[in-house]
Amino acid sequence: MDLTLEQAREYLASLGLTVPDFVLQILIGQANSIDECLIGAGYADSTALLIKLYLISLLGLAQGDKFVSSESAPSGASRSYRYRSLGDAWKAQHGLLRALDKSGCASDLIPPDPTATAHAGLWTARGGCMGDPS
Repeated sequence: MDLTLEQAREYLASLGLTVPDFVLQILIGQANSIDECLIGAGYADSTALLIKLYLISLLGLAQGDKFVSSESAPSGASRSYRYRSLGDAWKAQHGLLRALDKSGCASDLIPPDPTATAHAGLWTARGGCMGDPS
């Protein structure tokens, strides 16, 4: 079952995410590219659609942490935003996707965790004379 633009837009809006349609079309193309794996894994159409929606949400979340919290007019007038922890949102959506996609069909499309930080150490040494022993 192909994920449609309207389904993706509606789901992302329910999460408070707004992604431009041209970007959303690209993300939908990526999500729909895993159909062969989803079918081969024996997922029901409804489960496959949820996997795609959760994948789209991860891809959308990776683009930022600003979410529409209220909108008093359809035109966007009086729109307010809230900022939530990207890490919390990421973990929730990633957990939903992993719980459904036991076969890992979406694994190659999941972007890196935007909250992960590389741990690197810096070791420095200082050399020179210790002084005149005389």
